[in-house]
Amino acid sequence: MSQIFIGRQPILGKREEIFGYELLFRTSPTKGAEVIDDTQATASVLINTLNEIGLNNLIGNKKGFINVNKEVLSEGFIELLPKSNIVLEILERVEIDDELIKLVGDLKKKGVSFALDDVICEGSIDRFLSILDMIDYVKIDILGSDRNKIHETVKNLKMHKVKLLAEKIETKEVFTFCLELGFEFFQGYFFAKPAVIEKKATSPSQFVLIELFNNLSKGKDVSTIERIFKKSPELDVKLLKFINSASFYLAQKISSISQAIITLGYRNLQKWTSLMLFAKTGVAMKSNPLFERAAIRGFFMELLSYRITKNKDLGDAAFITGILSLVDTLMGAPLKEIIKDMNLSEEIQDALLDKKGVLGELLQIVCALEENDFDIVKNIMERYNIISEDLYASETEAILNFERMDLQD
Repeated sequence: MSQIFIGRQPILGKREEIFGYELLFRTSPTKGAEVIDDTQATASVLINTLNEIGLNNLIGNKKGFINVNKEVLSEGFIELLPKSNIVLEILERVEIDDELIKLVGDLKKKGVSFALDDVICEGSIDRFLSILDMIDYVKIDILGSDRNKIHETVKNLKMHKVKLLAEKIETKEVFTFCLELGFEFFQGYFFAKPAVIEKKATSPSQFVLIELFNNLSKGKDVSTIERIFKKSPELDVKLLKFINSASFYLAQKISSISQAIITLGYRNLQKWTSLMLFAKTGVAMKSNPLFERAAIRGFFMELLSYRITKNKDLGDAAFITGILSLVDTLMGAPLKEIIKDMNLSEEIQDALLDKKGVLGELLQIVCALEENDFDIVKNIMERYNIISEDLYASETEAILNFERMDLQD
């Protein structure tokens, strides 16, 4: 279990209404960015936004500004984001060359919006001329800048179809000056310092991610990819949260990992896995007893379900139910709050929240066995004609399935 952090600073319009938020890399609730690797910082912001906190929870229907460099653009991560309310800020350190211009041009054709970050008034805008026609917003660093230089920079930029955003505004007087000069958007400590959003998070084994990436690259079948996911309960959770957080229209509820894989598609799944690797997440799964219990519950319920019904679809849903049955403890948040972002089938939701239906009763069996409450186990076994031999054979096989998982932590 670890803590994840995202800084969020509001961007305001002319009437001081919130237009959007810049999402910032943070390593703690009190420290600043401390960025060493721009690519890792952006990957961490994207992973924490999509997998853990949820984009809608962070920005709602406002714009979200995210810093990017050339490497992030070239990896294709951006295609995982909803284009309607995300603005990519090209960092001031990025060299504007033919490669960058092509990357930006290709993404512009797909509907992506761009901003130039930290444009300094003391410098010439000439270095931006080759890309300005593809830029939607220009963020101008106001702090400490000569007012004549600010006026000149604004005048030159207004010759292009860009919206101007004044950043690092620290006083009412500077805000008024920028407003009168024609800026449309504003950001700075005068309005609000970046608030740090904090949440507990789990991280899938680095080896499982590498194995997943390699098998996706080789085009292995869905069943092979699904087996890799079954090695990592928390990876299942992240997949389900991500597929509902990203810009994918889901015509039906997700009730199995294989369905999630097919819905997302190998191309997007590979990008998502790459992003997880870039963020350098990793945890030793077999050292965490909660992960072990979650995995065994998943296997146990899947095996028991199939013995009862011979229905593979129900078995898949039973696996998901077992895996998610401990997600509130794993993530330190209420179960109802966590699964609302997963777009699960009603059958799975009823099982998890109220222990209703076949899946709910199978979950009751698993939980009762862990607590040595054999009266509950016996009553449900009788309703489904489960014999003791099948029950304990399924439990044993579930434990063996977990032990066979080669996680190499």
